Amino acid sequence: MKTKVIHAGVLAGVFILAILVFSYITNKDNEDLTSDIGSATLPRVSFVYGDYEINGQNGYVSDMDLATMRGAVTPVENGTVKMRIQDTDKKPQSAEYEIFSIDGRKNLYSGKIKSLEDTVEITVPQKVLADGERFLRVTLHFEGEERAYYYTRIDDSSDWNMDKCMSYVKNFHEKEMDAEAAQELKADLEPSSEGDNSTFQTVNIHSDFDHITWSGLSPEIVGDVQWEVMEANSQYMSILLSYQVNCKGEINETDRYNIKEFFRVRYSENRQMYLLDYERTMNQLFDGNKQNLTEDGILLGVTDPDVDYLVNKEGTVVSFVQERELWNYNKEEDHLSCVFSYANAENQDVRNSLDHHSIQLVSMDQDGSTTFTVTGYVNRGPQEGKVGVAVYYYDINKNSVEEIVFIPSTKSHEVLGSDPGKLVYYSNTSGKLYVMQDGTLYELDLIHDTRKTLVKSLDQGQYVSSQEGHLLAYQKKGEINSATEIEVLNLATGKGYKVTAGENESIRPLGFIRNDFVYGTAKQGDLGVTASGETVVPMYKLEIRNQRNETVKTYQENNVFVLEVVFEDDMATLKRAVKSGNTYNYVAADYITNNEEREESNIYLDSYTSETRGTQIRLAYEDGIEDTSPKILQPKFSMTEGQMTLSFDSAEKKGTYYVYAFGKLQGIYQNAGYAVKKADDMDGVAVTSRLAYVYERGNKPVSYQISELGDTAVKEGENALETCMRIIMQLQKLNVEFQDIKDGESVIDHINSTVAGEALELSDCTAEQITYLVGQGIPVAALTGNGNAVLLTGYDKATVTYFDVASQSEKTVTLERMDEMTKPAGNTYIGYTK
Repeated sequence: MKTKVIHAGVLAGVFILAILVFSYITNKDNEDLTSDIGSATLPRVSFVYGDYEINGQNGYVSDMDLATMRGAVTPVENGTVKMRIQDTDKKPQSAEYEIFSIDGRKNLYSGKIKSLEDTVEITVPQKVLADGERFLRVTLHFEGEERAYYYTRIDDSSDWNMDKCMSYVKNFHEKEMDAEAAQELKADLEPSSEGDNSTFQTVNIHSDFDHITWSGLSPEIVGDVQWEVMEANSQYMSILLSYQVNCKGEINETDRYNIKEFFRVRYSENRQMYLLDYERTMNQLFDGNKQNLTEDGILLGVTDPDVDYLVNKEGTVVSFVQERELWNYNKEEDHLSCVFSYANAENQDVRNSLDHHSIQLVSMDQDGSTTFTVTGYVNRGPQEGKVGVAVYYYDINKNSVEEIVFIPSTKSHEVLGSDPGKLVYYSNTSGKLYVMQDGTLYELDLIHDTRKTLVKSLDQGQYVSSQEGHLLAYQKKGEINSATEIEVLNLATGKGYKVTAGENESIRPLGFIRNDFVYGTAKQGDLGVTASGETVVPMYKLEIRNQRNETVKTYQENNVFVLEVVFEDDMATLKRAVKSGNTYNYVAADYITNNEEREESNIYLDSYTSETRGTQIRLAYEDGIEDTSPKILQPKFSMTEGQMTLSFDSAEKKGTYYVYAFGKLQGIYQNAGYAVKKADDMDGVAVTSRLAYVYERGNKPVSYQISELGDTAVKEGENALETCMRIIMQLQKLNVEFQDIKDGESVIDHINSTVAGEALELSDCTAEQITYLVGQGIPVAALTGNGNAVLLTGYDKATVTYFDVASQSEKTVTLERMDEMTKPAGNTYIGYTK
């Protein structure tokens, strides 16, 4: 039976069913090696379209999992991709390329690159692109066995209107910094109350003209503007610009900012350009050499207000993350340290500033020493070109940073970065490293060189952990729907508590809202099925407990049950259902938000405003800062010779969905309907783990009709849904029978265990959203309650056409009417992707 209670973006979903390979070389007798982190050495490549250099990327030293590498898309012009290789000290000796299916499973074409001078032309046969997007992998070979891989999606650009779209973006970008020249842009903007005009940190299409045109900031671009084409088709293009600017400062002469500028544009058949979406973010770089300390605190400036920081108990030391750099300020010693950064002030190499990693604070000792992780692509240093999770310890007394362990991965930085704390936790106090992998929790004692298994054989959904990983909860005594006990363990202290179920009840761990544990309680007598036929034991009650094992909130409504819970941004979304007979039908979702307050400290995150900068962020000090010119320290970076390395990876399973919007991965979900709603809200796309499209905002035919359905007769023993799904399978030339379906097995699970494609349960969706799949030439089953289903076969702007298998007749209703028809089944549809 499929379980669907997850933490959105959970990294465990990325690595589940992996093979854990421990290469454990003891380090107690080895000497520490202290060195600088080093410089980037691998060449950078970019692609060329006309006068534009686009989709630049650093090299990977490992062959990556293609299906997770969904980054920019590169145009194929007249059967050719044009590429440039950066001129560096490390020269490639030879090069080759391969073209793969979009899921990365089939090698469709290979070729040699004959000349590495100037612009390289890569031949792409037209037949290779017949079915749409493909993956291109370029391999550069260096002296010896060393090589580097480069990845990009490719597609035929003949109907992209790329010249018009790129020209529009270029014009907008160049004129937005000049209020007078930008007057012509006003007609394309949509100022409204949706725009937050109190800040420059995020500006969008709904912001006022002053904020769009950088009012009072006087920006000057530093270095090159990096162009990335994130989505492209005949309907629209999404383009992301990345660059730095210097702006006139309020305390310093100038301040520097990282800028991300996203455009979604369309060139229509009537030869008009439309700005569909626009968003610009600016985040200030923290520079210890400038005046960033005042009597009130540490000024972080215009930046994302969600700052990751830790304060020691005495309130004398704070560690904080600013723009992928970790800083530490010791007020008593008057020291400011840049603990970790890939950027290099002396070397403006774009390879160093690549933003494909994140830093997460794990814990802080009493003296201010800090444990942290760096997750994603390694820009430079001994692990350059790898993707992984590195655990570091900053010793404030030795002014040194030690890499404790590096865990490489073949997943993309975005997928890996979804939630690194879900798998790895290190306690410097105990010297123990914890890894949860494939349902087994390992404890590795790095001081005594021992390893033991704390718990094993847990299935997905039987365990959850907090964001930074120090809290873990897992089921004991039973399967996922029958367990009567949960162990909640604090890996930082080694302490924990147990939660037990009542008589004839079971309990299930759901997740953490910060450090508050959320679990659900179910009764075995409530066993039933969903509208799609999946057997479920729904939860009638949810409880939230704090770290002292005190119940701080209970959620329970009469005759309303919880089937799924998704955690995002300190909020839990409850997918709820009501029972009709033996069937649970979805109803409107509900929400639980965080109750926990950050522990009180004399150092706290605060916002303030200024006339020219608007809302800004600072780490405020209640007792103030007397000396605002601290000594700047650069900690030593140390590695232990023969350090321990862990390695684990796995292929994604069906039932995992990626949502991309605004030029990046927004989340990973185990619920297709939820992914579609998120993609629709963000004007983005939702894809399966094999990169098949589930939904794409703004890219479907205006109308579509599937005319030939084949054999539509209801077979003996089939219900309406099974007949609909058999018809869908027939159209894909697949033979799926339902006579041998197992008890408790849903139609979706039966299909997914039989064919290579993927059946989708799309609950709480609108008919208009679902027509995207119909527009791909695949009918969709609509559940109408009481075990009934019809087959959506066509649509236009206002209506949808369906085939009723019971009456063997075709009917057309409005989109609104279809929403009403499917409401009894929780607006649930069953779709399919190849």
